[in-house]
Amino acid sequence: MTTRVVRSRRKARVSAMQILYEMELAKTPMADAINENLMANPMTTDLEAYVERVVKGAYAQKFDIDDRLRKRVHGYGLDRIAAVDRNVLRVAVYEMFNIEELPPAVIIDEAIEIAKKYSTAESGKFVHGVLGRIVQDSPKANWEPPVEATIEPEAEEIAVEEPEEEVTEETVEADSEAGKQALRFGWVLRSGDPEIPANTD
Repeated sequence: MTTRVVRSRRKARVSAMQILYEMELAKTPMADAINENLMANPMTTDLEAYVERVVKGAYAQKFDIDDRLRKRVHGYGLDRIAAVDRNVLRVAVYEMFNIEELPPAVIIDEAIEIAKKYSTAESGKFVHGVLGRIVQDSPKANWEPPVEATIEPEAEEIAVEEPEEEVTEETVEADSEAGKQALRFGWVLRSGDPEIPANTD
């Protein structure tokens, strides 16, 4: 029986965070860090390409990204932020300023979930607070979906013959922190939840 599943970029985001973390703390060269991580975490070709895009982009823009973070992290220097949180934020800020088709609430929600899983109990709230401030100065502050789908969609349905392992859909729930923020600022998301407007792209 054919089943429809949705591929998520969360695995790619986690790998990107881990690679940036290794480059920063272990001083591993970028090419080595990427190759080692992708060998240990096999994924589809499109997700591998996304990992490379985010890692290379976030590294190239590290000065600007860190400057944005410094301005929005009240009472902390970047060196006082947990290393995982710091690199989760770098991935999210890169996506927010460079990947046009991603809804801002998806970027924030994904960063919160990754920080909660891989860092401390309070990391989700901390990451949410920082990104909630940064998004207001980003191109996504008054976000609307691109008119033309020139970039592949964030969540892609694929047909498979047998049910696959459950994957997380790239949407947010209406009652989540990011969902409430989406409703507050009028962002348009992909979701089956009637409380959140559907994406019309």
